[in-house]
Amino acid sequence: MEWGIPILTQKGEAAIKNMPPDLTARCRNILIQVDGKRSVEEIFATLKGLEGLDESFNKLVAGRYIQISRECKDLIKALAQQMLGSKSPTLIKKIDEMHAKFGDACWDHLDELDKTARLFYGEVTAENLKKEIARILQELRKS
Repeated sequence: MEWGIPILTQKGEAAIKNMPPDLTARCRNILIQVDGKRSVEEIFATLKGLEGLDESFNKLVAGRYIQISRECKDLIKALAQQMLGSKSPTLIKKIDEMHAKFGDACWDHLDELDKTARLFYGEVTAENLKKEIARILQELRKS
């Protein structure tokens, strides 16, 4: 499964209002959790205990009810959520602040994000985040 921030398509928004017969109740549970802010992992954590979430999520993506945002900001926020779990809101807030201040050029100011990560999460975690963010940025620049 791809990682990133899932967002509803127009088809997905319509499905919430009028559920198509080919979608299960589990699919509907996933659809109503998609808000364009939370990662797949966070949505699955909210729905823990339900079986077949991966299969239902993949069905929604394949059916184009949901798409995964491939915007740099969303990928890095998803990375932070994946690496930090429940401790991620501080770093995500910093990412949002940087993006509001610098726009897409915010990645030229990674030292600010690194300072925040070192302050709140320690040297090792901050270094791992920095390495993974650099990898994502490099991959996105190639494409």
